[in-house]
Amino acid sequence: MKYFELFELEPRLNVDTAALERKFHALSREHHPDFHTLATPEERARALETTALLNDAYRTLRDSARRAEYLVRSHGLEIDSSQAPASMLMEVFEINEGLEELRAARRSGTGAEAMAEKADAVRERIADKRRTHDASLGQAFDRWDALVGTEASEEERQDHLRTLAEIVAQASYIRNLERELDEEAPR
Repeated sequence: MKYFELFELEPRLNVDTAALERKFHALSREHHPDFHTLATPEERARALETTALLNDAYRTLRDSARRAEYLVRSHGLEIDSSQAPASMLMEVFEINEGLEELRAARRSGTGAEAMAEKADAVRERIADKRRTHDASLGQAFDRWDALVGTEASEEERQDHLRTLAEIVAQASYIRNLERELDEEAPR
């Protein structure tokens, strides 16, 4: 767990982001290349490499979705966000129908007010899906942290990581739907 170890954290998903930021700044001051100008070329190169790693790790760990994705991948599991997860198929189909209706309305020259109403309806459906997903992600974070804090078997952890991988894939798909809507009907 390179990123977690770098910040001296247990591999948990609920992270104190304020403490993470403080640790990031302390480590950055310690390793930043500007503070190693009189060092040997090898030491400067190592400082640059460490700073790049710190930046990547911090960007990943401060964002809950990226943190979950990193944890899943660091355990050798893949996240397939190329298609809608099975648990979302019906909802995604209905949201995509709404997006297609929005596209058709735009092509037909439907008035701005009607377009805004259609966009708001689709936006609300996606927002509902986002809220439901975020609640599931929070529960999955709590469950993982409980498993880390106990003598859970490797099988239990792997099972939960597979569940977490599906939830993370859902997040990617929801982001794609949000992006599509923003392209079709910017706010």
